[in-house]
Amino acid sequence: MSAMSARALPSIRQRLSRVLGGIAIVWGLGMTAGVGLLTHEVLDDLLDGALRESAEILYGLVAVADRDSNPPAEGMLPAPPHQENLVWQLVDTQGRVVLRSHKAPESRLTERQTEGFTDEALGLWHVFTLPMRNGHSVLHVAQREDTRRATMWLAMGSSVGLTLLLGLCAAWWLNRGLRRELQPLLDLSSEVAQLEPLHPHTQGLATTRTELQPLVDAIEGLTQRLAQRVAHERALAAHAAHALRTPLAGMDAQLAVALKEAPPQLQPRLTQTREAAARLRRVVTALITLFRTGGELQWQDTSVSALLQRLPLQDAVVEASGTDILPCDPDLLSAALSNLLDNSVRHGARRIHVHASLDDAQVRLTLRDNGSGISAEQRERLQQALDAQGPQEGLGLGLTLADMVARTHGGRLQLLAPELSDPAVPGAAIALHWPVHTPDEA
Repeated sequence: MSAMSARALPSIRQRLSRVLGGIAIVWGLGMTAGVGLLTHEVLDDLLDGALRESAEILYGLVAVADRDSNPPAEGMLPAPPHQENLVWQLVDTQGRVVLRSHKAPESRLTERQTEGFTDEALGLWHVFTLPMRNGHSVLHVAQREDTRRATMWLAMGSSVGLTLLLGLCAAWWLNRGLRRELQPLLDLSSEVAQLEPLHPHTQGLATTRTELQPLVDAIEGLTQRLAQRVAHERALAAHAAHALRTPLAGMDAQLAVALKEAPPQLQPRLTQTREAAARLRRVVTALITLFRTGGELQWQDTSVSALLQRLPLQDAVVEASGTDILPCDPDLLSAALSNLLDNSVRHGARRIHVHASLDDAQVRLTLRDNGSGISAEQRERLQQALDAQGPQEGLGLGLTLADMVARTHGGRLQLLAPELSDPAVPGAAIALHWPVHTPDEA
């Protein structure tokens, strides 16, 4: 995992969602304030207009009424009990209430004598005054302030609530649209993650958005160049390995003859030289086998015990346990085991235990030896190098080849900690594991 991917990176979708959400909230608050103020002003004007129109109607009625008729003693227009939203008074020049509506107070609503609006009586009434034509009285038409406020708050609350609801719906719709438009990018990321540029049957990338097509073209161009370069390097390595195999076979034959003819004091050195040549020949064979596959595995149900018996190994006893039949490419697994066993012997191992296990999901092959082992610090450094697929001091060709074989099978090589190894075999412990192969994956 790279340093950039290891830390938490900002999400485009989350950032855009926050921006759109912030815009929706600010827009909603702004619209709420604007609608509230506008509603307040409009309703205030409407209520004042209704008050004025009511006064003008009453003015006309009073003007044509028979002034000689005797009003009731209490000065109130006769009417059954009812709820009044507007009250009115007819007040003479002396301030006496000559005539009033059913719910109007007995005292005059305001001292105002000229036309206009007034808030009087401790803020309880909003009054419109209209002088009568005869000049001897004025008409007061009023509405309670709490009724006006309740009407305004009801209208403002409804408008504000509707505005906020529309804002939330707009934010949800924008966020849903954002997720829908970003989904092709996520789909493309999934396709790139599953892309196998070295596989001969790899399908090209596809996208449903014009803006992503340049990215798709760039990725496909990169994978093509990568595949061409890897193919060139594989061909070069394979040619080199083939070129080395013939001289190595000749060296082994000459060393065998020399061992027979050499005096006893030279035979140990010649034996060591022949063993080194044999190890080199096994490495070359592993390289040829690995580059022969080209990413195409020859899956077979392979006997681990039979595979170990065919490996040339001296000066060490190999024991096998667990599941004997494993799905794998036998040639590649043989090359990996040959190099791992050779590593164990070169590090002083005289006993090697190979345990195989198989379940529904994974194949696991564990090697434990009684050699010098690997320190915790070195094991961690080597594991990091194997996981990063990069060069590392001390990472020998044997581990590298075995890890390449495991990765070719879709798995990896793991250096086990001492507490996970068998106490009876206290040396190094190495595990190869890969997913179980199915025929559809061929």
